[in-house]
Amino acid sequence: MFTIRNASPDDGSIILAIQKRAFETEARVCDQWEIAPLLETLDSVLDHIHNATVLAATKGGRVVGSIRGVVTDDICMVKSLSIEPDLQGHGIGSALLDAIEEAHPEASGFQLLTNRIMEDNVRFYLRHGYTVTDTIPHSDKITLVSMGKQR
Repeated sequence: MFTIRNASPDDGSIILAIQKRAFETEARVCDQWEIAPLLETLDSVLDHIHNATVLAATKGGRVVGSIRGVVTDDICMVKSLSIEPDLQGHGIGSALLDAIEEAHPEASGFQLLTNRIMEDNVRFYLRHGYTVTDTIPHSDKITLVSMGKQR
């Protein structure tokens, strides 16, 4: 069983470490190691913890995943959904996504970007009511999919 809570600054380094482990698969699949989740710094994670919504999933008191929500106007940008690789597929990502939406009742909608090559991720968001709104060429190896969900 896991619980979801607001992340604290003490969680920053573990959130970043999980994110890097979780996104290694994407980097390997697209043979592109200079992707934003792998380049992010601890200072950036801490900035989100202090100035945005960062939720952590814990299991047995240990952080095992996180998600961020950054609101601009009335749209919440969902960022960096990351789950420990050995715990993916156990409902933690779904619970975190639901929780970030519940944490922003004022938002009229939600947006996110994901890598098109990660088809399971695209299908995950489609199952949660998100639709593809655009595709954005990012590099010769990466095409991002912009997805959105309205309330």
